[in-house]
Amino acid sequence: MTASDGGDSFYGGIPVFRGFDRLMDPALYAPLPDDWSIGMADVVESTKAIAEARYKVVNMAGASVVASITNALEGREFPFVFGGDGASFAVSPDDRDRVREALAATAIWVEESLNLAMRVAMVPVAAVRAQGLDVRVARFGPSPNLSYAMFSGGGLNWAEAAMKRGEFAVAKAHPGTQPDLSGLSCRFEEIPSRRGLILSVLVVAAPGADPAAFRNVIEDIIELV
Repeated sequence: MTASDGGDSFYGGIPVFRGFDRLMDPALYAPLPDDWSIGMADVVESTKAIAEARYKVVNMAGASVVASITNALEGREFPFVFGGDGASFAVSPDDRDRVREALAATAIWVEESLNLAMRVAMVPVAAVRAQGLDVRVARFGPSPNLSYAMFSGGGLNWAEAAMKRGEFAVAKAHPGTQPDLSGLSCRFEEIPSRRGLILSVLVVAAPGADPAAFRNVIEDIIELV
């Protein structure tokens, strides 16, 4: 599957679904075209930086990735996931070069302005599928005016591990290079706890896990919540 007409028609053509309880429905997820690329960014030793009370700076570094790519694409929608200390996203071949430049510029800006090391990579979707994995995307709409990209297939996890091994790396831009961070905002506000504790639950499928069984676990947790 290819998408020579760019990313707008592909991602914009995916219907937005409502109701978070439908999250694991495989029919909602469309496979990324083979000629697309997955962009990855990750702050090195972010856990150490957070332990040093630099969590706001770490989040700013991650948010800068989304801002720079958004501006490189002139505000067009693209599928991405903000990870707190980085981001994952997908782009068409028409946008690959400009996005690579934005990633390179962001990496050097994070180093020089925030005193953090950031690794960045561009991973071909075809390389993911060569591993027997996939990258599929859906669009969840929590409100009529907002939608979030949701990924499945295990491909993003493999791409992140490959990036951390030094594969598919994007070299940092020259010192002093400035990414376009127009619109960058990283607001922080305490979330009040009703019962004294706020708990985040992360559920990750084990290697070789049955996809149907994993889906059942997630759906059970959503129903309990």
